[in-house]
Amino acid sequence: MGREGAPSYDPHFFRTLRDIEDRHFWFVCRREVILDAIRRTVPDVAARSLFDIGCGTGGLLSFLVSNGVSVSGACDAYPESLQLVHSRLDVPLVLVDEGRLPPLGCGHEMLSMFDVLEHVDDDLGMLRFLRSALLPGGVLVLTVPAHPFLYDEMDELAHHRRRYTRGELRERLAAAGFEVRLLTHFMSPLVPLLAVLRACGRLLPHRAAVRRQKEFQVVPGLNGVMNGVLAAERSLLRVCSVPFGTSLVAVAARPSAP
Repeated sequence: MGREGAPSYDPHFFRTLRDIEDRHFWFVCRREVILDAIRRTVPDVAARSLFDIGCGTGGLLSFLVSNGVSVSGACDAYPESLQLVHSRLDVPLVLVDEGRLPPLGCGHEMLSMFDVLEHVDDDLGMLRFLRSALLPGGVLVLTVPAHPFLYDEMDELAHHRRRYTRGELRERLAAAGFEVRLLTHFMSPLVPLLAVLRACGRLLPHRAAVRRQKEFQVVPGLNGVMNGVLAAERSLLRVCSVPFGTSLVAVAARPSAP
């Protein structure tokens, strides 16, 4: 479900994200889940360098660096993004053409793509390209939005082509030649809330832009409650996967043997 066209984002949101992502429960949860996933599945992570595709504001990369993950570089299709990343990290940055494969070369130890794959029409082609850019044994870390039944005007505003089921993402990773090391939903407490909000939103599609703005607000009381609830979920994710959640995180490797 979704639409086609050049992958895109609204760059005016970058500065808004920079101002809230260290506090907003959604971004705090996502970065912690990603770090835990890397630590669980890449035992030699300290010896690897990560290159990020679609680096956004650089807040997530900065967090990973502060927690021992080496970043070799990043790319994005927007100068506004790279300016913000440059203010946070001293790493090589590449401005890429929107809608084209990034000039990654080959021989990467780790690649990441956080909430980017859903913006790409040919997601399988992109995954195959990423596999080719990795060394044998190299690792891809990614997140995507989950549950196609949640797709609505909010996804359209965010320029999403689709939302994924866990089975669909696993199948695409396998078809691209990856070995899946970890694949789980997260942010499960948000599913009932988001389902209700999306159902109401379908009755008032003209209010989608207003709803999108509200998603970026940090509401102190609610934010604290959600941080606590999602922290409990993260404790569970450290020992098992969960069957539903508004997002998926995956860690997949290019096989060492041909």
